[in-house]
Amino acid sequence: MKKATHISAYIFFLAAIVMAASCNKLDEKVFSQNTPDNFFTSQADAQAALAAMYRPFQTFTGVEQAGNFILNAVSDEGNISHPNWGTLDPITYTPSSIFEFKDFYNSMYSSIATANLVIDNEAKISKLGDANYTKAVIGEAKFIRAYNYFVLVQMFGGVPLRTSLTARLDDVYIERSTEAQVYEQIIKDFSDAEAGLPPTNPAGKPTKWAASAFLAKVYLTMKQYPKAAAKAKEVVDNGPYSLQSKFAAVFNVTNENNSEVIFAVQFVRVEGYGMRMEKLVLGGDDHYAVNGESGWGLVFIQDGFYNKFSPTDDRLSTTFTNPAPGQSTYFSGKWKDPLGVSPDGHENDFILYRYADLVLVLAEAENEVNGPSQLAYDNLNAVRKRAKVPDLSGLSKDQFRDAVVNERNLELSFEELRWFDLKRTGKLKDVMIATGKNWNDKYLLFPIPQSEVDASNGKIKQNPGY
Repeated sequence: MKKATHISAYIFFLAAIVMAASCNKLDEKVFSQNTPDNFFTSQADAQAALAAMYRPFQTFTGVEQAGNFILNAVSDEGNISHPNWGTLDPITYTPSSIFEFKDFYNSMYSSIATANLVIDNEAKISKLGDANYTKAVIGEAKFIRAYNYFVLVQMFGGVPLRTSLTARLDDVYIERSTEAQVYEQIIKDFSDAEAGLPPTNPAGKPTKWAASAFLAKVYLTMKQYPKAAAKAKEVVDNGPYSLQSKFAAVFNVTNENNSEVIFAVQFVRVEGYGMRMEKLVLGGDDHYAVNGESGWGLVFIQDGFYNKFSPTDDRLSTTFTNPAPGQSTYFSGKWKDPLGVSPDGHENDFILYRYADLVLVLAEAENEVNGPSQLAYDNLNAVRKRAKVPDLSGLSKDQFRDAVVNERNLELSFEELRWFDLKRTGKLKDVMIATGKNWNDKYLLFPIPQSEVDASNGKIKQNPGY
């Protein structure tokens, strides 16, 4: 992580709130005269601090480039063309060979630092409104902290677990916690968020239902299947979400924050505040913006992925920009904004969790608890019905498990989830080998950025094998 963030998360916070006074729109306000001691004197201060938690998600070091390159190119869904990132697809990377490892790791810890600042100032925030207001603010910060640690622990294993700000230079680096300790904190934070957040919130902010949905996925990842099934069913039965009638509608830039969106990173059509996913994943023949520029095509779809789909699958026309058999290279078509103004100026949001994902979480967890029950089939087939492919039936428990993993692959491709799915289900090694990628069991975890290891003076140990 950048030393400025470690040594003084306050510095990052104060810079971030200048740039992100709102996570949904540009409404800048200068805070150059503020310090942590005189901040949190108004609800506007608290909202600015909350907005700053999201800013690391909205830059190229977050989900658009760093997350896209790492999680899509390394999985069996994507490939990458540029030699600067040539070690990702074959899986020959080292702790220092790819800058995106450092970017993504730092981005998440920057978000955590700002969340910790909010949580550390609960006493001040409690004076700005009633008890429900305080619970909602702290719940939002805990939700974001939990989300970041959930991604970190899956990618890197046990990581340094910070739940308050660093104020001392001699406390800049701490040792890694165990995976169990990190998951314990994740569950606590999501549970606190579930209790404190309101059932509805403005677009881009989490709700109690989003916290519940993430708890279901955390429990699934931890193989606590009864808890995962119960929590997922709670949201499916009582939450405000539903599948869009057409798959394409989920990603339509004119239909953002639709009924399927549980939690999404918000972008606006302004240079520097918009998404760059289009430029990264669209090909040279795909004119991504009103000025007619084409995509860079850096991350494209792995050979053979197209053939996994039925010819009648309604998802083809959205998943691929060129959905016809026999193409030499396929590109992802989920992110398009015809009115985009620049490479970093597209309106499309990046959905971190959507209802189709949750429905498949319920199907998977229910199958692990009770086998392929009617509840498991109903949820799996709901996603298939929307895609216009036939229902499944008559499967064994093992067959059903494989069917859910396959459905997630088709439904959620290029949404930075496949690597997590393969790891969670114990299929990562076999699938990577079958795809022709280099394999060593050390790749079950990504390497801690070498810069972090080196700067920690021995406190942070590298993952085995790197």
